[in-house]
Amino acid sequence: MDDNRTVSEEIEESLRICEELLSQNLNFVPEKPPFLEELQETEKLQLAEDLEELEKVEPEKKPEPISEPEQYETVQPLWRGEEFQKQPAEQDVGEKPEKKEHGIRRTIICILVCAVIAVTAAILISSFVANYTTVEGSSMEPELASGDQLVVEKISYLTGKPQRYDVIVFEFNETTKYIKRVIGLPGETVRIDEEGKIYINDCAVFDEYGSGVIEDAGIAKNNVKLGEDEYFVLGDNRNASKDSRSSEVGMVKGDQIIGKAWLRVLPWETFGMIQ
Repeated sequence: MDDNRTVSEEIEESLRICEELLSQNLNFVPEKPPFLEELQETEKLQLAEDLEELEKVEPEKKPEPISEPEQYETVQPLWRGEEFQKQPAEQDVGEKPEKKEHGIRRTIICILVCAVIAVTAAILISSFVANYTTVEGSSMEPELASGDQLVVEKISYLTGKPQRYDVIVFEFNETTKYIKRVIGLPGETVRIDEEGKIYINDCAVFDEYGSGVIEDAGIAKNNVKLGEDEYFVLGDNRNASKDSRSSEVGMVKGDQIIGKAWLRVLPWETFGMIQ
């Protein structure tokens, strides 16, 4: 930093002297200051050294051009080589049967797994969720007609109990299932009088689902006391139904009930929920 400041001072001093000399003598030409000559000599020496360094560096050798015949002879497409043509043929003979056999085995395993899953799902759904049934006979008209195809759901009765006016499917015997409507619940007393009116615990109930006036009260002409797990059921077509009024059917126990008739699937024109 001190050297730079000294040079600046010298330059200013030299300029001042030049101005004085020029003002006194217009034809006077001042000599170059010594420090400028030293700077020029230093630059010349540095330039000479740089030129010597450049002369020592060897020029880069450019790659020799490859003639066209050599290019086409050395760069040969891979698919034209004899080695490439032989290797796949040798590999195909040993590998194709193994791959084919492995693919067949995998397909068979997939089919078996899918079949097991489907059968298991069908069993679980049929046992715990829902199953499919078809109505036979006219005992549930007008709500259900013969030939109606229904979905019977079981979840409601796994978590709860049948309610009054539910349409249930229950086992009459090992080969026959009935579909009826729940009228009396466990612990209640059911009676049907001579006029066909239904009484629950000596209180008349409005028979909104019944078709026609009940003509035959059956065993219900006297009070029928239901047990803790017993249900009194009737067909909606009151005079064409074999139900709890018959001593042959009697009260339906809870373990006989399969599920609740939930959805009518067919015919399409009557598709919908069962009331």
